[in-house]
Amino acid sequence: MSDAAELVLQAETRAVLGKKVKQLRRDGWVPGNVYGRRQESRAIQTELAEIQRVFGAVDRNAVVSMSIDGTSETIPVVLREIQRHPVTRNLLHLDFYQVDLTRRIHSEARLLLIGDSEAVSMGGTVVQSLEHLVLEALPTDMPSVIEVDISVLDDFGHSVLVRDLTLPDGVIALTDEAVAVATALAPRVTEEEEEAEELAAEEALLEEAETEGEEAADEEESR
Repeated sequence: MSDAAELVLQAETRAVLGKKVKQLRRDGWVPGNVYGRRQESRAIQTELAEIQRVFGAVDRNAVVSMSIDGTSETIPVVLREIQRHPVTRNLLHLDFYQVDLTRRIHSEARLLLIGDSEAVSMGGTVVQSLEHLVLEALPTDMPSVIEVDISVLDDFGHSVLVRDLTLPDGVIALTDEAVAVATALAPRVTEEEEEAEELAAEEALLEEAETEGEEAADEEESR
């Protein structure tokens, strides 16, 4: 991937607001806003092809230089929020946050399971119960993905917790450290096995009842 510092995202000041932005999207533009600490929000628009060019080359949490209206002076931003159409998944709106490179920020990183669990080889399954991790770091240190090694799950019932994760230097997890990320579960009992167990239990009860009946009959005869 390209170095984010070499990429400049070209944007323009947006005068079209409200419902009129639908025409912008038809013309190949994505409406958005740029905001920052102690800064007023600025309405912008960026060509869809430009968004795809830049964010197809960098990680989701990368710091990107943005130029507004073609100025040579750029501002460092991170892509904070993406709004998509619920059906087509087309981009509807983007929010950018102007960062102070010396000030720590909060963001989310996707959790990716890697490795092989011995519990799986024994017929079990590994269930991921946490998809994203809330992190604190300097903007240039913020990762987009955190790998979770599940090879440590060597028996059923074992879990990888947030506190077990290996994070890059300078990165702190804000998610509760006791939260489970992934857990090894024992094999589920199949419907056939459940029916067999129920049948065996019924037969055992029947045999017990028959035995009790025979004993009661013997006692009656002996009187």
